[in-house]
Amino acid sequence: MAELQTASTGSSLSSRNLRVTFRLLANAFGPDGQDTVTLTGLRISAEITQAQFPTGDIALLRIEGLSPDLMNRLSLAAPDPSFQSASDVRLEASDGTDNWAVVFQGAVTLAYADYTNAPNVAFMVQAFSTALLNAMPATPTSFRSAVSLATVLSTIAQKAGLTYAGYGVDAITLHNPYFDGSPGQQLAQCAETVPLRLAVGRGQITASTVNTQQQTQQPIVVSAQNGLIGYPSWSSGGLALRMMFNPQVTFNTVIALQSRYQPAGWGTQSGPVPTGLWQTTQVRHMLQSEMADGAWFTNVIAQTMPDGSA
Repeated sequence: MAELQTASTGSSLSSRNLRVTFRLLANAFGPDGQDTVTLTGLRISAEITQAQFPTGDIALLRIEGLSPDLMNRLSLAAPDPSFQSASDVRLEASDGTDNWAVVFQGAVTLAYADYTNAPNVAFMVQAFSTALLNAMPATPTSFRSAVSLATVLSTIAQKAGLTYAGYGVDAITLHNPYFDGSPGQQLAQCAETVPLRLAVGRGQITASTVNTQQQTQQPIVVSAQNGLIGYPSWSSGGLALRMMFNPQVTFNTVIALQSRYQPAGWGTQSGPVPTGLWQTTQVRHMLQSEMADGAWFTNVIAQTMPDGSA
C-alpha cells in the first residue's frame, strides 16, 4: 500500500512540480503497513549532482510542510546503509504536464527534521545512487571462458536490482573474469580491467567506452533559443554553462552548443552561429517547487568531443 500526502497548489506556482517517493523494502511507515509514501504539492528544494562512478548521483533535499508524525517515521534512515533496511528515495519533476521525469533514485543515507528555523520546519534528506550498491552482499561474478563485457556488466546490474544500458561495449571480450565483493566493488574491479565511463543513477547502470558517445540519438542542442542562460564560461573541466532544467541532460550526455562564445573549444565556425560538441562530465540540477521565482536550472561542466567521435 502507498500513502500520498499533498498540499494545495497555487495557480501561479503550478507549472513546476516535484514529487518525492520514499520506499522501505523491509519495514512499514505506519500502522496500516504502507511501504511507500509519496509527497507532492509541497515546498521542496532539490540539488542533484550527477557524475561518473564511483561518485554517481547525489541528492540533497529540503522538504517543508510535513507533519511531525510523518517526519518521525521517515527519519528511520541512518548513515550506515546496511542499517536502513534498504530504504530509498525517488525524485521526479514535471513542468505542469502529466509527464514526470525521474531526476534521482537512490538510497537514503541521512534523513532528519530540522527545527532550526521553527515554525518553518524542514525535513532534510541526503541520498546516494551508489550507497546500497556498495553495501549489499553479492555472490562473485565469474565466467570460465571468454564472455562479453556487456554480459558481465548486465550480470552485476541484475545482482544490484538495477537495469543495464551499454554503448560501444558489446565488442569487448573478457577472458575468465572473476569479480567479488559488493556489486559496487565488482563494478569498480570491472572498470579497472577495461577503461570505461560508468554511471549509476535512476535505477540503471550505464557503461560506455572512453571514446564512445553515450547516446544513440542526436546530441541535445543547447542554445539561447531553447534554454541556455547567459554565456558559457571556461572551466578547469573544459566548459561550464547554465540552462533551464532539462532532465535529458545527465552525466556523459553529448550536447551541441550553439553559441558564439565557447571558450577553449570553438567548434565549427561555418554558419551564422558556431556549433561545438561537448560531453558532460558533471551535471547539477537545481530545482524548487511551490516557490515564487524558484530555481529550475541545469548546470553543466563538459569537455570538448574529440574529432570524429560524434
